[in-house]
Amino acid sequence: MGDLIKFILILIFENPAIFVSILIFHHFAVHHESRSKLKNHGWFILLLVNFIQLTIDLPMPMSFYYINRIWPKTNAYCVWWTWFEFSLNTIGLFLMSWISIQRHLFIFHPQTIFENTWKKWILHILPIILCLSWTPLFYFIVVVLSPYCVTIWDFNSVICGIPCYFTANFIGQFDFIFNIAFPVMMIMFANVTLIVRVIYQKRSRHQTIHWQRHRRMVLQLWIVSSLYMACWLPMTITQLIQITLMPSFMMDQLDRILFIVYFTPLLLPIICLSVLPELLTKIRSFIRKSTRVNRVHVVALTGQMKRTTAKITIR
Repeated sequence: MGDLIKFILILIFENPAIFVSILIFHHFAVHHESRSKLKNHGWFILLLVNFIQLTIDLPMPMSFYYINRIWPKTNAYCVWWTWFEFSLNTIGLFLMSWISIQRHLFIFHPQTIFENTWKKWILHILPIILCLSWTPLFYFIVVVLSPYCVTIWDFNSVICGIPCYFTANFIGQFDFIFNIAFPVMMIMFANVTLIVRVIYQKRSRHQTIHWQRHRRMVLQLWIVSSLYMACWLPMTITQLIQITLMPSFMMDQLDRILFIVYFTPLLLPIICLSVLPELLTKIRSFIRKSTRVNRVHVVALTGQMKRTTAKITIR
């Protein structure tokens, strides 16, 4: 896949993603009910981080794919790009993994978990704060401060190549296992176990949940989680095999596999419309009304043209 094709693909999906993100933010701003629901807080913060990635981070790889080189060619720019992109990617992974885990609490322990303020802080607010702060701090140390080694940046590679800590010591393996593989596996594990628990509770005689009430929540989570698993699992499995078994595994296709990750922020806002059925209903209603208005205009214009043609014929 050529760099120009990558640039075009990102450009095609980026503008709709930004537009849909703005629609979702406007929906949260004007609808207090959606904004006040605890189950929507994680989605809102995830979309906010995603919007920052769409508007600030993605223009950097787009610039590289368009001109086929890093510009500006400075170490400071490479440090900023690497720290910013690594931080946003892993924040998204940790937020998605926590949202997946939190759905177990919302479905199976909705009253006992969030009835007290201190429980709400520990099980709702604190995890989000940790998701937002851990990886930026980690990458600030290993990329910006870089106390372990000195990175020689490659101005002819996307994101300026790889930082030196990847191969300098165990920090690179810790970064991959804890900041990437762990949240990806948690997303998959939490979603699978959620389905198993819901099916078990549904078939149990002592049913403790209302399946009809929570079915939409489970389906919404699966839809969004499937995007993360589809975009991150190929890279996670490939690098895990490279680290443990075969260093040259899929090396020729690694660039394409890493490019797939960019589709996470590009597709997330559109996928997240399923989380907000009220907004989706309004969009569908607006499209239907617009279609009806256009049909009326077409019919009126057609009738006017026929009358005009008849007058000309009579004359």
